[in-house]
Amino acid sequence: MLDLEPQGPLPTQIYWRRRALALGVAAVVIGVIATLVVVVVQMTSGSGGTENTSAEQSAAPAAAPPTPLPGENPEVKTPIQPPPQNAPPPTATPTAAVTPPPVLNEGDDCPDSTLAVKGITNQPQYVVGDQPKFTMVVTNIGLVACKRDVGAAVLAAYVYGLDNARLWSNLDCAPSNETLVKTFQPGEQVTTEVTWTGMSSAPSCPLPRQPIGPGTYNLVVQLGNLRSATVPFMLAQPAPAPPPAEGAPPPAAVG
Repeated sequence: MLDLEPQGPLPTQIYWRRRALALGVAAVVIGVIATLVVVVVQMTSGSGGTENTSAEQSAAPAAAPPTPLPGENPEVKTPIQPPPQNAPPPTATPTAAVTPPPVLNEGDDCPDSTLAVKGITNQPQYVVGDQPKFTMVVTNIGLVACKRDVGAAVLAAYVYGLDNARLWSNLDCAPSNETLVKTFQPGEQVTTEVTWTGMSSAPSCPLPRQPIGPGTYNLVVQLGNLRSATVPFMLAQPAPAPPPAEGAPPPAAVG
C-alpha cells in the first residue's frame, strides 16, 4: 500500500506545505505552457487562412461582362425615363369655335356669311390717262333666297396702293342715296360697273385731285362690312410719240 504520510525529522505540517507549494508551481507552469500552445496554434491557423484566401482570390478568374443581346449596343446608355407622376401634363390642343350658319327663311335679309363680293378689271394693264372700268359682283352663296340692298349708297369700289394707301373710291366725288333691294336666289349674281378717271380722291372729294402715276395698284369691292379679295392691275407710262417722218410738213400752228 502507498504511504502518503510524509516521513522525516520535521513536523508533518511542514511537509504538507512543501507538497502544496510544489503542486501550485506545477499547476502554474502547466497553465503557462497550455496558453503558449493555444496562441501558437491560433497564429498558425490564421496565417494559413489568409494565405489560402489570397491564393483563392488570385486564382479565381475575373467575372466576364454579360453578353449583350442581338441589336443591343452596350456602349449606348438608355436615357432614364421620368416616372409617370413627374411627367408634364399633356398640352390641350386649342380648337377653333365653329359658328353654325344662321337659319334663314326665304325672303329674310342676307347676312354677310351668305354673300360673296368680288371686283373685276376689264383688262390687267392700263396706260396713264386711261379710264379703267371696274365691275362689282355680289353673289348669293347660301342655300336660301334672301334679300339685300346693293344700291350705289352701300356698294363701293376702292383703289389702293401696294402700301395700302387709299387712293380712290367711286363714292368720294359722286355720293348717292340710291337703294336697290335685290332678292337673290341661291347662286344668283348682281353686277354693277363703275369708271375710274385715274385721279385721286378722298371722302367729300377735296380739291385739287392729283393724277395717279405709273405703278401697280389693287382694286377692292366692299358691301357694308363685306370686302372682296384684292385684284391687282397696272398703270403704265404712255409710249412716247414717234418722231415726224422725214419730209413731212410741220404741224400747223394753232392760234
